[in-house]
Amino acid sequence: MTPIRSNTETIPLHWSLLKQGEASALESLYRLYANALYNYGSKFSADQDLIKECIQEVFVAIWTRRAQLGDPQNVKNYLFKAFRLSVFKKANLLQKQVSYEETEHYPFQASLNIEEEMITAENNAALKERLEITLNKLSARQREAIFLKFYEAQSYEEIAEIMNITVKGAYKVMGRAIDALRDLLSKEDFFLILMLFSIKTDHFS
Repeated sequence: MTPIRSNTETIPLHWSLLKQGEASALESLYRLYANALYNYGSKFSADQDLIKECIQEVFVAIWTRRAQLGDPQNVKNYLFKAFRLSVFKKANLLQKQVSYEETEHYPFQASLNIEEEMITAENNAALKERLEITLNKLSARQREAIFLKFYEAQSYEEIAEIMNITVKGAYKVMGRAIDALRDLLSKEDFFLILMLFSIKTDHFS
């Protein structure tokens, strides 16, 4: 699913109306962000029902707690953070763990969509396989930071908020990820993956 970029001028209105009890505002927020949340969730788990359940839980919780809601600076970030927490809690419950505790060891599958214009079709599959094998050698935290930065166009401040780390930590995670890619890839493949990341960022600018 392709993430939907929202019209930032309309989001405060939707949020305000939701807090006032307008069910149509909740529906509008769902339409704006459900695809992006599903895409994010699919990196954590292949269980489609679990992902959909977590998305539903986030929006049900928002509606139930609407009278106590504040005004987040970035609604998408708020939803991503709440959804991420829901996914981790759900995974822990399924594994029969009593308490929720995030660790470095959680699943997050990275994938690439390589534009055909950049490389001939016969080499596309081989290149994608090489790059994805390398990405999956990174830590889950590094893969998630790369996804948020280059596929969701999040700033380092936003990545830190979603992943519940400091801004300095977000820079450190990303820096280590890029360093690892540089060490693991050939110069040609490393240059190409940076080009792909740049293209992804430009698509959202």
